[in-house]
Amino acid sequence: MAKFPALLWLNFRALLATMRVGRKKRSFSGIGALALLAGLSIYISGVYSSLLAGQLATVGALPLLLVLMSLVAVILGFFFSLFAAQGVVFGAKDNDLMLALPISPFVLMLSRTLALYLENLVSTVFVLLPAGVIYLWYGGPGGWPVLPLLLLSSLFLNLLPTLLTLIVGFVLAWLAGRFPRKALASSLAQLVLLALLLAGSIWLSTSMHNVGTAVPAILTFFQGWGRPFLMLANGVSGGDLLQLLALYALCLIPFLAVVWLFAWQYKSIITRLSTHRTRSDYKLGKLSASGQRGALLRKEARRWFGTPSYVFNTGIGLLMLPGAGIAALIYRESIAQFLTMARGLSLAPLLMVGIGFCLSTVAITGSSISLEGKQLWLLQCAPVPVTTILGMKVAFQLLVVLPFLVVSWVMLSLAFALSPVEWVLLLADSLLFALLCAPFGLWINLHFPKLDAVNDVIVVKQSASAMLSTFLPMVLVLAFFLLWVFAQNLLGSLGMLLLYGVVLAAAALVFLLLLIRQGERLFHQLSD
Repeated sequence: MAKFPALLWLNFRALLATMRVGRKKRSFSGIGALALLAGLSIYISGVYSSLLAGQLATVGALPLLLVLMSLVAVILGFFFSLFAAQGVVFGAKDNDLMLALPISPFVLMLSRTLALYLENLVSTVFVLLPAGVIYLWYGGPGGWPVLPLLLLSSLFLNLLPTLLTLIVGFVLAWLAGRFPRKALASSLAQLVLLALLLAGSIWLSTSMHNVGTAVPAILTFFQGWGRPFLMLANGVSGGDLLQLLALYALCLIPFLAVVWLFAWQYKSIITRLSTHRTRSDYKLGKLSASGQRGALLRKEARRWFGTPSYVFNTGIGLLMLPGAGIAALIYRESIAQFLTMARGLSLAPLLMVGIGFCLSTVAITGSSISLEGKQLWLLQCAPVPVTTILGMKVAFQLLVVLPFLVVSWVMLSLAFALSPVEWVLLLADSLLFALLCAPFGLWINLHFPKLDAVNDVIVVKQSASAMLSTFLPMVLVLAFFLLWVFAQNLLGSLGMLLLYGVVLAAAALVFLLLLIRQGERLFHQLSD
């Protein structure tokens, strides 16, 4: 067991993804990933807790805040580590090496599972503690012991999302080795899951103002399937230690049982998961030929659709675009009433800000080079111009984005009754933003590649390139929003859209030229 702490630390660092900055690895990158996860959890908890606490306090149901936020903690933990169990626990690329070491499969499985638990623990703690602070701020019962009890409860509540991701990761890994087109089916299933999560988030946001009237219905639900969350709230707010002990047992016993079951047969499980069915119905036929560009586009499509974590992490904005359009059409009458009351308010630039935010999350090119991994040399040696290789990576992202963008643009323009000129300018600005994000993400990935990741999840979730190619365009979106706030009266709707278009066209041109002039040199330097 002396080797266990070192093995746990190794797997935890692999899960957090030691991010590459330039050509060197830095030891603090794991702390950066944790800080980002903690910050996002605090933000989500703070926003929703503040909105809920005010309404629950007025109806005397403030302990329900702890019930709802503990549910949010479990959902976020499951969402953040949805692919980690599949990639790290069951599908790690170093399984052969690790199993050849003088350690038992049980210890290896346990270390990987606890590493997953530690990652989930960050989001669980930083969701529950801010909720506890806001709960006490609004005068919730229980006093100061609420916070240490929440901290202790988070250690056990965190077992639930870890258990869920462990089971789902096993199922996904099993499907990946048993069914044809498994990656595409897995990606589509996860996009459906993401769509459901987004729909639930939209529903929660729209019903937030009426939560006080829904308290009886919420309590009825949590007295059934949501009983563990109600036990946590009763135990923490009322100091009921029996309910807390029952909750801890309810979380701990199933977790230990499942971990023991997997760990007992871990070597056999990963051996079976690594096997694949072969087909015996081969038939003679003609080989089809295609051009370089078509072959490269199909390669990018296979990579994207064949990597579920890639689709999931870059597909959020794709679903948000038509989702926002559908929501706008559903609430079209309310929007019309708002427009009547807000005469003189320029909403078309604000729509552009929303579209830009969605597009900034579709950073497909931000991980495209990194996902080539050890096979990058094949592209470097291919008799294809580097500009063509990079150009097809940019073109693929644009081809993926355009259908969703056009559908969203049509629905939003109809819902907000934009003028014909605003229609055209909004579409032009949206296309320019997409044209900026694609080469920018590829340019970032050429500078900050991650070619030695243990699995694909690390590349698309936690690499420096994936984060920079997503969050830096969001900075531009924030600048556009601030410009709208302070200059809309001066420039008007058309003036704002024209200004956005000029900035986006100039930025897109700059990064396209940088990619053309520097791309070949940076691409060949990746093997150094």
